[in-house]
Amino acid sequence: MGAKADLLKQRYQQFSAGDLEAALSNWTDDFVWEGGNAEDMPGGGTHEGKEKALRVLQETVGTWDEFNLVADEFFEDGDSVVVLGHNDVTKGGQAATLPVVHIWRFRGEDQVCRLQLLTDTLQSARMLGRA
Repeated sequence: MGAKADLLKQRYQQFSAGDLEAALSNWTDDFVWEGGNAEDMPGGGTHEGKEKALRVLQETVGTWDEFNLVADEFFEDGDSVVVLGHNDVTKGGQAATLPVVHIWRFRGEDQVCRLQLLTDTLQSARMLGRA
């Protein structure tokens, strides 16, 4: 793994341990969160600024009765790191493993300025009673 992927691996571990401050410490103030096109779904839409992205992250996780993010593989190329993973979620007695792709963009060696998220929105919508 490259240095940026190693850094993100550490950030995923901090997130899983509940240490959001450490996990997001290298997000730039002008950070951009780009979720799915369905803005009515958790994490959907584009949100500019670290504070807005943090709120969307908290709302997304808070939508579920249980939420666990697992980063399975990391691929680094230049200023981009692609993470293949999954979310284990529960809602109202239903459980699912949702595949996720996170595409991170760096500015310099360690500053993260953008995250694009891809996931199975149909399965999420069904679990949340929106489809």
